[in-house]
Amino acid sequence: MKVQVLRLALRDMQSSYRFYEWQDQGLGSYFRECIDQDLISLQATAGIHSLQRGYHHVRSKIFQSIIYYRIIDNKAVVFAILDGRISPQTRDRILTTRI
Repeated sequence: MKVQVLRLALRDMQSSYRFYEWQDQGLGSYFRECIDQDLISLQATAGIHSLQRGYHHVRSKIFQSIIYYRIIDNKAVVFAILDGRISPQTRDRILTTRI
């Protein structure tokens, strides 16, 4: 299945990239590579993940990030890529604004 990453989800990724790069030079690039691999895997697994707040969600294999997506017109549309350590209230607030 084709995967489409929305601009806001790309911004989420960029924010996490900066955070990890600040932690250790090169870690941000590794984060981005890992998320890219997670998105490639999503092509084969889209739709099988459980729903949360109306979004399918899948955890990154390496980092604490969670990819939130919906199936729209036979595509997995990624609405958010959030750090799994944020509070449920913050997560829900973000997801409700991404409809």
